[in-house]
Amino acid sequence: MRIIISIALTMGTCLAGMFVNAPANAEGLAQPGTAAVEQAADSSRIANEVIALADQVVRTKRKSLNPEPQGGPYIHVAPKDVGVSIGPGVIAPYPSEAYTGPLTIKSPATIENVLIDGCLRIESDDVTLRNVVITCNSYYPVKATHHSNALIEYSLVICTKPTKVFRLISYQNFVVQRSETRGCEDLFFLSGNNDGLDVSYNYMHSLTLIPTSHADGFQFGLVPTSGSGIIRGNYFWANAKGKKTDTIYAEGKSQVQLLIEDNFFRIWGLRTIRCGGEGSSCIIRNNIYEQAFEDMNVLPYGKLLFSYLYGKGAHEASCNRLEDGSLIKEFEGRIDRFHGVSHSVDNCPQWPY
Repeated sequence: MRIIISIALTMGTCLAGMFVNAPANAEGLAQPGTAAVEQAADSSRIANEVIALADQVVRTKRKSLNPEPQGGPYIHVAPKDVGVSIGPGVIAPYPSEAYTGPLTIKSPATIENVLIDGCLRIESDDVTLRNVVITCNSYYPVKATHHSNALIEYSLVICTKPTKVFRLISYQNFVVQRSETRGCEDLFFLSGNNDGLDVSYNYMHSLTLIPTSHADGFQFGLVPTSGSGIIRGNYFWANAKGKKTDTIYAEGKSQVQLLIEDNFFRIWGLRTIRCGGEGSSCIIRNNIYEQAFEDMNVLPYGKLLFSYLYGKGAHEASCNRLEDGSLIKEFEGRIDRFHGVSHSVDNCPQWPY
């Protein structure tokens, strides 16, 4: 195959020369002169077929090694993307070697392509985890404190006991992207200043290890918490049987500014997104809610809302849709299902599905 690709690329370079100064057709594609076509037709037919085959091989390999992020309004990941564009085994072979380094990282490091059996502590700037599988049976799979610039991408985090996946204490610019988390019981617990939080294009699901798992999502404000954050393009599914709180809540002592967009929300807790801390603001736009949200009374212990926003924050909600693409109606009867803010449906982005 290496020989075939090499020949194809060489012949492709020669043939491409015929098109350099050729006129363009209506679609802007270069056309060779008649003499060039007659001269090359027989000799190049096979070469062109080989070039096409080689190009397909190269493109396939490139796609598997460097999957291109696709973003935009309403674009989110889904369970089917695991192993294709998110999680381990996408940008490199699925890890099989055991990690033998320290579980407490105290200096800048890049850790990739390994299986990590244990719970990580990040106590340094500039730490990258890429194409790793973390299995933790205690608190916490990833705890990051008092530094900045951590990146976790194309990875998998698995819990074997109820715990929070990520525990952040005054860690700035903490980024989780194109990864999967499962097990555990909660997603994030934050305290201090965590400015620059970015959680994008992840599949975070199955937060149930015991029948009473309550499945918290992002917890801002149980203790003083501040900073800005982006939560974008994720697929959230608690899949827990116990009473659930909410996917995202910023209350109490939170002073956070959150942009929440393009996510897919399966039914989680009663209020889904709860924002109203001392100085918190939430912008909720272009998200997709599971079709079952149409039934406000689908949960037996209260009325299901799309969001519950209050306080003095600069909250906004716009252009959120149900799974079928229909724009969400704010009121059902007299119940405001975007409590505390008007849900704008003007000038919304085009539905891409």
